[in-house]
Amino acid sequence: MSRWGRIGLVSAVVSSVAIAGVIAYKFNSLTRARRVKIKDDPSALGLKYEDVSFPATIDAVALSGWYIKAKRKSKRCIIMTHSGGFHRADATIGMLEIAKALTEHGYDVLMYDLRGHGESGNARMTAGFYERRDVQGAIDFVRERGIAPQSIGLLGFSMGAASSLLAAAEDRDVPAVVSDSCWAELRDLIRSEIARRPYIPGFLTPLMPKVAKLAYRFDIDEASPIDAVAKIAPRPVFFIHGEFDRTVPVESAMRLYHSIDNPNNRLWVVPEAPHVGSYRAQPEEYIAKVTDFMDQALKQASSRRK
Repeated sequence: MSRWGRIGLVSAVVSSVAIAGVIAYKFNSLTRARRVKIKDDPSALGLKYEDVSFPATIDAVALSGWYIKAKRKSKRCIIMTHSGGFHRADATIGMLEIAKALTEHGYDVLMYDLRGHGESGNARMTAGFYERRDVQGAIDFVRERGIAPQSIGLLGFSMGAASSLLAAAEDRDVPAVVSDSCWAELRDLIRSEIARRPYIPGFLTPLMPKVAKLAYRFDIDEASPIDAVAKIAPRPVFFIHGEFDRTVPVESAMRLYHSIDNPNNRLWVVPEAPHVGSYRAQPEEYIAKVTDFMDQALKQASSRRK
């Protein structure tokens, strides 16, 4: 091989290694879960609760949470799943306030930390791909407490919404899902996140799915909420999205809602609300709409069981 040939070969190898390093760094930054300390608990709002723990399905990651009983004896439960990078008591969303309102309406509430968050076991964020196991573990836990499958609703925010939709697509007994601020397809979210990180070359984005699959056995195409919505039908989904969401554009909610002709689905675009900020923007209407949706969906599910 000539001198220039050897130089070219070395340059190609160095370039390949550099590109691989950048891709690994990019993926690592996108999937690193951020631990945020939990400062409040339900007692701050006068709620009685129980510290609980349970395993995720399949890989048994240890999950920590609170089980809050309804103000009056209840045989219904709503499982709340927070967004990525936060925890079960995320004050920016108003998680505890929402839980209190749900218990006053007659629902037990399970709040818990997703894997890699809060007080749950270590893991990377996978935008719902593995987190759906956490939701399924939560469902199993609630069922073991004596709540009938048709009386369990899911309420998720952002990544928690994606995880809830993916879990419901696999569990045919889940009667209803409220999806707050969810993306339609994970590839769109990745492109959006890369665009917000100018120090990472955008031309490498198409290689991300391969890296995810090879390094973490994480199939991006299997974590698609828009595909999950089709599998959930005819069970109802209530899509809530802030008009001024800059993290996940409101068009995602439109795509999810119009992706299938399911007359049981609902859509509410909240004026001027930011990402996962719909409850804060209109708290009373938020609770009224969510409880009305859950009441009807769970009642219909119970009727079909008889």
